[in-house]
Amino acid sequence: MQSSSRPSYLPWVDLTRIVSIFFVITVHVSYRIMNEWGRIPYDWWWVGNVAEGISRTAVSLFIMISGYLNFSHPLPMKEYFQRRIPRVLLLLVVWSIIHILLLISTGQEQYDLASAVKAILTGNVYAHLWFLYALFGFYLITPIFQKIVETDRKLIWYFLILWVIFEPLAFLVERFGNLEFGVILPQATGYFGYYLLGYLLATHEFTKKQAWLGFGAYALASLFIIFTTWAMTAASGGPEADTTFYDINGFPVLIGAVGLFIVLKSFKVDSPIIRFFGQTTTGIYLMHYIVLEVVKRGVGNWRLTAFLPINPYFGVPLSTIGIFLISAAITWIFLKIPVLKKIVS
Repeated sequence: MQSSSRPSYLPWVDLTRIVSIFFVITVHVSYRIMNEWGRIPYDWWWVGNVAEGISRTAVSLFIMISGYLNFSHPLPMKEYFQRRIPRVLLLLVVWSIIHILLLISTGQEQYDLASAVKAILTGNVYAHLWFLYALFGFYLITPIFQKIVETDRKLIWYFLILWVIFEPLAFLVERFGNLEFGVILPQATGYFGYYLLGYLLATHEFTKKQAWLGFGAYALASLFIIFTTWAMTAASGGPEADTTFYDINGFPVLIGAVGLFIVLKSFKVDSPIIRFFGQTTTGIYLMHYIVLEVVKRGVGNWRLTAFLPINPYFGVPLSTIGIFLISAAITWIFLKIPVLKKIVS
């Protein structure tokens, strides 16, 4: 059943954002463990593997929510390009500059004006900022697909079938069958499938039984990622993990993301805590890598990493929670200052 027009506030949207950014931080905290096979205790490696495995849907959920919010609240073309495009472009440029300045100040990179501009144009400033470049592209093409969405939803499902064939299926065949498709359809590749899928799933009402099935799909997909990563890494001998099934467009992540999205959509409770952290998720995403580097380098004798304060059993959860809360607090302060509010929302 398709839902009616979008209410002014949806608790599940904020909850999905919060889960997404928490997963993003978890991935960035624990990734170092994954490339230490044979160099660290076996159970420590498993902490990283489990943390990564349950968190791989992070970016997929972010993209799905973005698609839903854009398509469910259409604007006239002129107003759309006046309001939404500049907003994403501002975030992209400002945070690229911030990260460039930090890289220079910490001695990690050297930039002059030309190389800084080139880095921003090519998206080679800081790894996690790739999402803003992808989002900017999605925003540019949204008005075209908005017309298709309004005309015939079946066409969107047809596009998604093509996307599944030319992304998850093609990836699987190429990786394990050593066979590359001769037919090339670049329009149905990349992450745009999630953008459309978010809208289609969010505008459909699911039963409690379907929500439980969604949780089962997420759990099974996560377990598949965890155990295949272990098996393939063990077979290769390490020390770097075989992260084949970490791929955002792979079938396990796709199935897990769809399942978890359906689960989160069933959330109806309007909580002040959810509202508070929901408004900070954009800022958390943009600054969490900076906070991660600060706590990793340490302040005085205080440090947090995947391996500290004691071992990954403590380091991964404490680092993730600490980075999340510190980033949320800084974002909250920025939101109270008009000139800074625009760069974290």
